[in-house]
Amino acid sequence: MSGSSNDEDAADGRSAAAKAAEWAARIMTISLEMVLPGLAGYWLDTKLGTRVVFLLVGFALGGYLAFLQLKAIAQSTKHRATKNRPTKNRLK
Repeated sequence: MSGSSNDEDAADGRSAAAKAAEWAARIMTISLEMVLPGLAGYWLDTKLGTRVVFLLVGFALGGYLAFLQLKAIAQSTKHRATKNRPTKNRLK
């Protein structure tokens, strides 16, 4: 853990349970983004009589969507960390 986590906690002002709920929601969102397109592809394959074409396309799409979501989370976390970083006091 970094030494600035206490600074981030103080600036955030949310309880640990609220932060845990936020991360649980993020993880569930990513999981569903990965699985649901594949399941939809499987359903479409059974309706159209194709083998695994739409299943594979669905899981590929789900993996791509999950990647985009992880990228957005990483960027927002990085932005939040730099925003909450204390600035140096300058004497004039």
